[in-house]
Amino acid sequence: MVKEYSIIMDCSVCGNAAERAERNLCPIHAQALLSVRQAYEVWASAFGGITPTEFLSRVSRLKGTGRNAKKIVEFFQQHPERWK
Repeated sequence: MVKEYSIIMDCSVCGNAAERAERNLCPIHAQALLSVRQAYEVWASAFGGITPTEFLSRVSRLKGTGRNAKKIVEFFQQHPERWK
């Protein structure tokens, strides 16, 4: 009989239980990441190739950016190597 083990990871952003092991993000921050990545694609198209660093800097200053998205942005500003 083979037993399956699931590894419980903590969210890299908030420390809560992570849903997606490959990203180490809780469901809230996984959704925020998806939204931020989608916004980046739109911005990159609109601005003709804005860099992730510039995008994150601009989004962090926007008043309309939600709390969870700002947490994701702050995380990637501190860990740019994880943006990939």
